[in-house]
Formats: sequence, C-alpha cells, structure tokens
Amino acid sequence: MSVFVKKDRNVYRRRALDSFQASRDFNLVDARAMMWLSQLAYETDDEPKVDSILNGWDLRKLGFRSNDPGTGLPPHSACVVVAEGPHATFVTFAGSDPLKFQDWITDFDAMPSPDNLHTGFERAVATVLPDIQAALGKRVAPNQPVFFTGHSLGGALAILAAWRTSLLPSAPKIVVYTFGSPRNGGPEFFNDYTPRLGDFTFRLVHGTDIVATVPPTLLNVYRHVGQAVQCPSGGVFDGLLPMARDGNKPDLFESVGQSVFADVGALTALQVIPILGVGLQNALQRFLPHMIDDHVPDSYFRALSIVIEE
Repeated sequence: MSVFVKKDRNVYRRRALDSFQASRDFNLVDARAMMWLSQLAYETDDEPKVDSILNGWDLRKLGFRSNDPGTGLPPHSACVVVAEGPHATFVTFAGSDPLKFQDWITDFDAMPSPDNLHTGFERAVATVLPDIQAALGKRVAPNQPVFFTGHSLGGALAILAAWRTSLLPSAPKIVVYTFGSPRNGGPEFFNDYTPRLGDFTFRLVHGTDIVATVPPTLLNVYRHVGQAVQCPSGGVFDGLLPMARDGNKPDLFESVGQSVFADVGALTALQVIPILGVGLQNALQRFLPHMIDDHVPDSYFRALSIVIEE
C-alpha cells in the first residue's frame, strides 16, 4: 500500500472501538468504528502493524490476506482482515490504492459476469472467500453478528462477501457498512440481496464522491444495494438517516455537475491556494476536484466527526 492510503501507527487511537454497539440498526457510533476498520485494511502490507493495532482495540485476529508486498501480486485479489471482538466479528477489506495497478485491473474489469455481478469485484472476492469462511469458523462466540466493511473498492468487496456468506446454511447475523462504495451488481443481484441484507446494509456517501457513482446507471445494468446515507461536501453525517433501500443514488451526472459548481466556486474564492504549514498531503488534497477529494478516507473521517491527529 502507498502513502496515499496508509497512516502512521500513532494515528490509530488505542481503544477506538470501545463505544461500538454491535447494533443491526444504523448508528454513527458503529459507523465510526467501521471507518477505523476500513482504514486498518489499508495496512495489510505490514502484518505486524495490523497486529499491533488490533491488540490496541482488544480484537483477536482470525484471518489475514494480503498481496505480495514486493510485487503486489496476484491480480484480481483482495486484501482482508478478519478479527473477533467481545461483541462482534469484523471482516474488513482494503480499498483501491491509486499506485497499485492490480486495483485498477479489478476496478475496470466491469463487464457483468454470468451471475449479474461486476466481474472484477466477483473475481477478487472469490480469491479470499475460503479464507474468510475458515476464519469465521474459528470464532469463540459463533452466535455474535459479523460486520463487513470497507472503503471504496473495499466496500464493494464487503458487500459481495457479505452476500456470499448470507447464502451459507448456517449464516450468521450480518451487518454491512461501506464508505464511498461503487455499484457491484445488476437487477438480479439487487433482487436477491435486498430481502437478505438490504435492511442491514448502510452505504455512507460523502458529497460528490465519484466512486459511489460508478459504474453509471445507464440502461439499469448496475444498481446499488442497501440504504444510502449521504451528506453534503464538507458536511457531516450527524443527524442523517438512511434512505429507502430501493434507491440507486448517487447519480454520476448530478455529482459531476455539483462538483464542477463547487470547484468553480473554490477557484473564485481562491480556496485552492494551500496554507503554509498544513503539510504536503493536505496541501496536495486542496488541489483535487471535489468529486475526488470527497472520496479520500480523510474526508470520510471528517464527515464522521473523527479528528485525525497526525
């Protein structure tokens, strides 16, 4: 993983998950915990670091899968961490790293598969599903719920893995939280997923996040599943409730229009000029178009009212 998605060890607060409620209803406390776990999945090229963070959160690692640190291979794979806590088990997937060509291969392999799924996402989940199922079999408390989560590509993989797990004969209670997740299936997938997990899947979308708008909804080839929770660019999720589970927002063209309008306003106000002392990453981020800036993990942390101390 690159510097664009990784964070220093000291950023990960000890006991950041202490307030976690393990509820199947949407709440911001659990959403914040899921965002921390989604960020953790970006550290899978450093397993000792992941172990240290899990220990600080009082979680026990059950499963771990990463690409080769040197080559990033194999392609069409996924990076995932499975861990057990006192109230729930967590399955968290890494999202797209802009410097990993394997992630671009997965993202752009978007032709629908025979199962009415995004081919790249389906193949990536298939590589790790046996590992996830084996990890879930190691749980000390097999009756507790399983939370699937991920940011960006990781959110799409979390949805597919949760659905596959729900098809098992002894499927656990499942909850899904995603952040800036793309669409990953068509009407057939939507119709099967919705009665199983639609009420327990929460898609958080920050502003004009471009990744949440793709693949586009043209010809109804792809649909979102679950319930969206969307806040404005630079806004917060506090006080917002999930939308109806049959919605297919956000729309690509609406988001592009809103992003362009916001970008023009920022230029007019000279807001893109970085302030000295804000740090290189924050300075560079100020030059990103809104629909890209809205997608980065730090923007989701801010929208969840989580202060990141570098």
